[in-house]
Amino acid sequence: METLSSLTVLHPTQFDAATELLCAAFADDPLFNYLVPTDVSDRPQVMTYIFRMLLLCGGDHGYCLADTDSQTLKGIAIWLPPGQSVGLVDMLRAGLYELPFCLPWHYLSRWQAALALDHYHQQAMPMPHWYLMLLAVGPRYQRQGVGHQLMQPGLEGSDTGGQPCYVETSTADAVRFYRRHGFDIVKTGPFAEQAPAFWTLQRLGRVA
Repeated sequence: METLSSLTVLHPTQFDAATELLCAAFADDPLFNYLVPTDVSDRPQVMTYIFRMLLLCGGDHGYCLADTDSQTLKGIAIWLPPGQSVGLVDMLRAGLYELPFCLPWHYLSRWQAALALDHYHQQAMPMPHWYLMLLAVGPRYQRQGVGHQLMQPGLEGSDTGGQPCYVETSTADAVRFYRRHGFDIVKTGPFAEQAPAFWTLQRLGRVA
């Protein structure tokens, strides 16, 4: 298992590799299967576009683990610190305005429904907090402690400043993972008709 010393700041030159990792890690994720269904003919290109956009929005606050020998990315996380956020305007500037040209029209309403997630976030966390915007581990490197290490920047920042953390997920396995790291469920249930189950979780800061 890698040590924490191998955790580094994600650099823009790694965005291509990070995009590839995110596409692989979220290929079967229930939320992205809902937002970009498998019958979309150019789904790999759409997924690449979406994850690249998210990296352009939040990648300045990204962390990664790389294989010591090959420098292949094992996992990445984007931790937005208190006072930082990624909103609709940021996503539009990063390219969200192109989405209507990337998806069949009848799926765009699903993206509109997903805006409820931002409402849940603001409702649950009106105070300064750490937000885990993205966490992904490459399929080859799962269950090797990579995810645990990628959790540390936000958890340590939270404990140092006494501020809570917040995360969202659409898989029960991820819920169990976050609960092992001190998170409690805030809200659960689908956010729209036909949408997958969804959980929002919060962890309180633990000042020594």
